[in-house]
Amino acid sequence: MMKLSLGTYALGISGAVAVAIAQPAYAQTSIVTAVQLIQTDTGLSLTLESAAETPLQTFINRSGDSIVVDIADAQLQTSEGDTFQQDNPVDGIASITVKSLATNRIQVTIVGQSTAPEIAIDQQAGNLIFAVSTVDSDPVDPTRDPLASEQTDESEAEFADEAPLRLVVTATRTEEAIDDIGRSITVIDREQIEQQSIISADLADILGNLVPGFGPPNQLRTTRGQTLRGREAAVLIDGVPLSTNFRVNRQELRSIDPSAIERVEVIRGPSAIFGGQSTGGVINIITRRPVDGEAIIETQAGVSASLGDLEDDGFGTNLSLNASERADRADIRVSLSREETGSFFDADGNRNVSESSLSDTTSYNLLGKIGYDISEQQRLDLTLNYFNAQRETEFIASPATLLIPGRQTAQALRIRGLDREDNPEDISFLTNLSYSHNDLLGSEVRSQLYYQDTTARGEFADGRLGIDFFPFLFQSRLDSDRWGGRLQVETPLTGDETLNLLWGADYESQRNQQITAQFDADTFDNEQRLVTLQEFDFTPPYRVNSLGLFTQLDWEASESWLLRGGLRYENINLDVDDYFSVTRQRDIEGGSRSFDDVVFNASTVYQPAEEISLFASFAQSFSVPEFSRVLRLPPAGFVSVEDDFDITQPIKVTEYELGVRGNWPSFQTSLSGFYNTSDLGSSLVPNENGLLSIQRAPQRIYGVEATLDWQPADTWGLGGTVGWSEGENDVDRDDDYLPLNSGEIAPIKFTAYVENETLPGWNNRLQALIVGGRSRAADEGVEPLEIESYATLDFISSVDVGPGTLQIGIENIFDTQYFPAIAQFLSGFDDRNYVGGRGRTVRLMYSVEW
Repeated sequence: MMKLSLGTYALGISGAVAVAIAQPAYAQTSIVTAVQLIQTDTGLSLTLESAAETPLQTFINRSGDSIVVDIADAQLQTSEGDTFQQDNPVDGIASITVKSLATNRIQVTIVGQSTAPEIAIDQQAGNLIFAVSTVDSDPVDPTRDPLASEQTDESEAEFADEAPLRLVVTATRTEEAIDDIGRSITVIDREQIEQQSIISADLADILGNLVPGFGPPNQLRTTRGQTLRGREAAVLIDGVPLSTNFRVNRQELRSIDPSAIERVEVIRGPSAIFGGQSTGGVINIITRRPVDGEAIIETQAGVSASLGDLEDDGFGTNLSLNASERADRADIRVSLSREETGSFFDADGNRNVSESSLSDTTSYNLLGKIGYDISEQQRLDLTLNYFNAQRETEFIASPATLLIPGRQTAQALRIRGLDREDNPEDISFLTNLSYSHNDLLGSEVRSQLYYQDTTARGEFADGRLGIDFFPFLFQSRLDSDRWGGRLQVETPLTGDETLNLLWGADYESQRNQQITAQFDADTFDNEQRLVTLQEFDFTPPYRVNSLGLFTQLDWEASESWLLRGGLRYENINLDVDDYFSVTRQRDIEGGSRSFDDVVFNASTVYQPAEEISLFASFAQSFSVPEFSRVLRLPPAGFVSVEDDFDITQPIKVTEYELGVRGNWPSFQTSLSGFYNTSDLGSSLVPNENGLLSIQRAPQRIYGVEATLDWQPADTWGLGGTVGWSEGENDVDRDDDYLPLNSGEIAPIKFTAYVENETLPGWNNRLQALIVGGRSRAADEGVEPLEIESYATLDFISSVDVGPGTLQIGIENIFDTQYFPAIAQFLSGFDDRNYVGGRGRTVRLMYSVEW
């Protein structure tokens, strides 16, 4: 009765919300769609553009050298996000910040360098104009045009006609407006991250729901099946690369909690400017920075429940704390979070027992950032990020499913009383020291030094069924540590900065190793305890050093035409000592190998109108395959690293892309098509042992991506994305191309949403994910089974309650039974991977800003 009662209750909520959404709003929240900042002879003019018919209500507070203006019943919704910030815009002003707050208001903070500036506020045709004065003068007349002073001098009038300061992205290594980027790019801002986190706190799932070209959510601790345009993406935190050569189980996107993230920038397609492992694109995670002014503390607390059988272990909790303060030249931010996921159940009540599942996981994240302004031009930042996620469960996928003919849903096998000292876990520690100088001999200089240490311990496995070379009980652990540095210099070559040169160097050294423990079978069978018999190197220690030198030239040929082009030289070295292969039971002679190449990039953006951008690009990237897969399972005849390592030849990808972006006040859209090739690509295919092995062959991948967002009224928004790609390779090199498997090429993916501010402070959103079927690879015999289509619907609601905001998320509101695309693909080789997606799950979150 409990299952029926709660399920009916959840559907009742959905129906009530659907009815509420259909009702007209009783009041409207004013939407600020753009922020303009222009210098005047007495300071600055700050304009908040809005189509509001009623005046915006403002409340002014002064504290020390700061002025804080609260704007009631308003939200900032520009194309770049819900926060605008400019540091040191003019002499006398340290910073200006405009941001949306959870209490349905906009806060404008203006910080003076020594004393608080004078301001006057004027409302003109829906726009709110701040005249900010930093010099001693007569009081500003709030009725006059704050830009009128620019008309008194010809040179000042010309300056006033310049484009306003714009929000920028940094995934291209330099600060650029989105409209100036000749590539497909997706920016997920803080508001979207908070919204999507109520459905899943896993960043990979958030990207899967929002980014076209990125594989659909897989609900795993790894990114299996989540390629970017069918290839590997480089993952960075604040510009520091996280992707190592050891990609047995990629967990880079699970090395930071979403509560610590300000935004995520995704550039789709290969990148010559960032170098290795970016053949599919770049995912740059920007952590939350300290805010100016007095201390701000944000707290969040939440609970979740899987509404399957509503068992005790299906409940989860979430807690986070963010604190930030800036005083004088120093600033600090600390983010703490703890999440306990609980067990996952599909719509039929089956427990998720995938060895890479996110279920039954407790994770902790600590982010600390300290910044210091050495001078007006120089800044030093130190960032520390620690992430620890441990999975503790008494259930594993029963090996007995391997003995049943046909595809079987993975069944849970309970190991009662199991004493687990070494739970599956992911641990990452990253420290990053960065220095910037905005004017060093006329150039802008950025440098970084970083160190990272990671450990990934896998699930306990019973290899007595299905794994020929490990027919015993075992568990593997991946250890990797790396350090590196980055330096880049941007130099204007003309006085008007229409021609700029970017150049620099990247260096990194990493060490990787995989250790496997063998357990005593008799003790396990009789006493259900794990006793270690031995530990050995499954993958021997190996070192990878890389050096990249790059340069790029930007030319603003006219106000509507931008050209960009550059090149990168990459050198990668592999070093392995002599070792014994436990899988082949023979000695392997070590050695060193070196790989290098030059890659190029070129792009152009043309704006025939202010709202429309046409772009085209030619992009290349250079990478190497995962050495560990060859070292731990060497092919027949492999006896020497130096003499027999041809399978590790580099991967060089070339991509051509055409696209268009449209950006109107209430309508935004994009459409792009791409085609990329590699003379010697690298894909992972399951072998006879059920493991993934490297397959090298010529490849070609092509696809189409589109996005659409429409705001038909102040309180309504709707839109969606579509991403389709297809790929093939020529294994026999006979010009007869076969499709790539569905672990590399994801099926077509559609997303759609509709959202409404039903009442002031109450927002609701319905979002759908539709993953199409893919049969081409199965029809051609590349994989055993075709991928079947599926669809899910989620509901998100947020409402202002008391001093904070209450969020409600219902995942899979119709309790649809489905199997994620990657689970379907892997089940063709091992039924223990055939695990259903999460059934109806409810999450509640309450957040307060102090």
